[in-house]
Amino acid sequence: MKKIDLSLLIFISLLMISCGGKDGGGGGDVDPPDPVNPPTASSLISPANNTECLDGENVEFRWNSSQYTDTYTINIKNLLNQSVISQSTTSTTITIQLEKGQPYSWYIVSSSNSTSDTAESEKWKFYLRGDQTSNYAPFPADLKKPVSESTVSPGNVEFEWSGSDVDAGDTLTYDLYLGTSNPPTTKVQSNISTTKVTQSIIDVGIYYWKVVTKDNSGSNSDSGVSKFTVSN
Repeated sequence: MKKIDLSLLIFISLLMISCGGKDGGGGGDVDPPDPVNPPTASSLISPANNTECLDGENVEFRWNSSQYTDTYTINIKNLLNQSVISQSTTSTTITIQLEKGQPYSWYIVSSSNSTSDTAESEKWKFYLRGDQTSNYAPFPADLKKPVSESTVSPGNVEFEWSGSDVDAGDTLTYDLYLGTSNPPTTKVQSNISTTKVTQSIIDVGIYYWKVVTKDNSGSNSDSGVSKFTVSN
């Protein structure tokens, strides 16, 4: 009888310890941390898209604040020489000195101290006014398809890009260059009036392409080269 009483006592003690562990501090379930909100994208204000901008070298950039953002990084690219300026700020405005008479693109990256996630704004273009001119060269085309470093199948390959010009009255046409050397020197289609064409490519391999944008005043611009692979 004593053995039975002792076993029962041990069982009850263990049960009480087990129950006490759930009710006491340190042994219960831990509430999950509050979710971290990623930053949202900013909307750009100025310099306005596809416009001629200001006189002088000091350009003021402005954009709207975005939610859950601690830092904004502005990225400005010279569309002729492809040089890039990046600067970070906690403000929604910044003034940066640029070379006059050049086309630029710019966008904002929103960052948070609480997460590695970021958000990018739209990308806008502008010309920084230089010497007086009656006509500006078109903006270099943005190459969209085939996506850079992508792989496509042999056959009719679709090429797509976008083009724009500060001079609202200008008419734009495009020449498509394509080949296996970098940069491509073979003009496979010329005086294209749209921004999307197909081109037959049968042989597999690595290809390079670019678009030259022309306006009706005789000015032109080079998109720079993009690369893709044709493979079965």
